[in-house]
Amino acid sequence: MNEKLEIILENLRKSGAVLKEEEVKYLKNFMAHEIKKDYGIHEILETLTKELEEQTKEFIHLTNQVVSGISSCIYLPNLDGTYSITVFGGTTSYDGKTEVNEKTIFDLASITKLYTFILTVSLIEKGFLRQEDKVKDLDSRFAFLDDYTIEHILKMSGTILTDKKVSEGKNKEEALRNLETVYVADSDFSYNRYTDYGFIVLSKILEKIVSEALGKNMTFEDIMKAYLLKPWGLEETMFHPDKSKYQIAGNGNHEGLVHDPKARLLGGAVGSAGLFATSEGLKHLADNLFRVENVNYAKLAGTIIYPKAKQNHKGYAGIYQKHPLGLDKTFVPNEYATGSFAHQGFTGSVAVFDPRNKMHNSILVNAIKERESKKPEGYIEALTIYQVMLTKITLKAYLVNRYYEMIHKNEDIKIVGRAK
Repeated sequence: MNEKLEIILENLRKSGAVLKEEEVKYLKNFMAHEIKKDYGIHEILETLTKELEEQTKEFIHLTNQVVSGISSCIYLPNLDGTYSITVFGGTTSYDGKTEVNEKTIFDLASITKLYTFILTVSLIEKGFLRQEDKVKDLDSRFAFLDDYTIEHILKMSGTILTDKKVSEGKNKEEALRNLETVYVADSDFSYNRYTDYGFIVLSKILEKIVSEALGKNMTFEDIMKAYLLKPWGLEETMFHPDKSKYQIAGNGNHEGLVHDPKARLLGGAVGSAGLFATSEGLKHLADNLFRVENVNYAKLAGTIIYPKAKQNHKGYAGIYQKHPLGLDKTFVPNEYATGSFAHQGFTGSVAVFDPRNKMHNSILVNAIKERESKKPEGYIEALTIYQVMLTKITLKAYLVNRYYEMIHKNEDIKIVGRAK
């Protein structure tokens, strides 16, 4: 066992994972303890599930004024089998009336941008548009964006602003008119300013060009379904969830309305926010992302594109990249491979992907109280503690996964638990 374990750990390090000495010792002790029991992989993953249940239960208990409910997942697919652990606990709102379950759907907020990016790359590959196309040439409503291109939107290059805030519109029409005032405030494209405006504009452009190409009206929701959600089998990811079918969490209103006020004013389905998903839905996204033929990794998980900017850990679509020196908090654990990436939404949820080692984590949360505009103080600190714990259990599951892969005992295993 020791020889196999050393090979697995060395391969993990070669992928760019940074493991501290005490972490390695901890992981070796875990493996020695579990393998000695002569357990099969299912029994070991059951043990890890119980550990995650207990940790999640404690997390909810200690942070009940910060997070009312949670659904978190560890997903490890490989060629011979898939191992997943999903644990949920708490309630969909702070009144404690409805418990989170496996089917609870969460407002992803800005994680929507990850889907919009993938969708746009797919539409570029299909010939609907080019990344060098100027926005104003594609859609005259946004004439003040000068020489701003699709590539600039995808990178969030420079700074774009509006004369009037979209969220201050009295209705959808006025909000759209406010959006049409968007202009380039700073054309130094070696820097970026994280914004929703570019991806909202992008979704409006996609509506226009796809509708014209197909000769029929296509909303952004229609396009997302037709070119990403349906082909990738993402049935538990959607805009406008039906509140009669789904328990909704994470948005602070529980009425099926997206939390983001700009997205809500513009109809609930734009490129910056509006998607809802379950943990299972994010697992299916990870499964597709880990198939290289589906993804342009040179952009999605490639080089950090703003090495000197304030947000120097960002990539396309505001996607968090693993910092090469591990210096900045990016929501990507140092223990994951080079090229790993993550996205985090304003509602608090986080999705992490390690394409090289085939590891995925999601942390979906209810962290915004009803009628509140933002998360409570202390949320990020609480999330960090939980993510460190989840990463540790993920690494243990990864070692077990690879160990059993080496002795040819892989199988499909899905374990779901509740932190009671």
